[in-house]
Amino acid sequence: MKLSGRVDWRAPDAKADALFGAGATRAEKSLANGVGIAGAVFIVLAAWVNEADWNILLYLVAAIIAFDVVGGVVANGLNAAKRDHFGPPSATERTALGRLVRHPVIFTSLHIHPIIVGTFYPPHLWWWGPLWYLGILAGTAIVRSVPLYLERPVALGFCALVAMVSAYSPMPEMWGWLPVMLALKLVLAHAVQEEPYRPAAPAAR
Repeated sequence: MKLSGRVDWRAPDAKADALFGAGATRAEKSLANGVGIAGAVFIVLAAWVNEADWNILLYLVAAIIAFDVVGGVVANGLNAAKRDHFGPPSATERTALGRLVRHPVIFTSLHIHPIIVGTFYPPHLWWWGPLWYLGILAGTAIVRSVPLYLERPVALGFCALVAMVSAYSPMPEMWGWLPVMLALKLVLAHAVQEEPYRPAAPAAR
């Protein structure tokens, strides 16, 4: 039973870091990057094993999207990022990207990944990208509009429904996972305000 976590909303005296949050530890950054790399490797291998009708450029774009989205699930859920997103302004907010990530709906609107995938990956379902783009954007807006105590359960419910709908809907080949991962990254990990737990303070001597 872990009750020793230290919640710290204070803006750290640290270098700006819009991706992981100012003051993110090496462990936090390594975890996010490691999961992102694993996601990129997996989608490339899965497409190759399944003989997807992709050229080299499509493989490259898929790897970039997977790294960003899968790694972003972890990065947006880091406690350092939560402190940056919802706490007092830190050094991160002095950068354009840092100011942007403090507005979840606007940040979500920049994620046009489904539109790219639906347009360029076979079987080129023109409606798939806009549908999921608007759906994820709506999910983020809903989470930000409900009372704080409902944010997490509403986000979890949204992610659960996205997983069910995407599993039984037409999709571009090899991309059924994307709506679920975007929901996890943007609706659950980014839009939900949560306490920023930090490493325990060193024992006094």
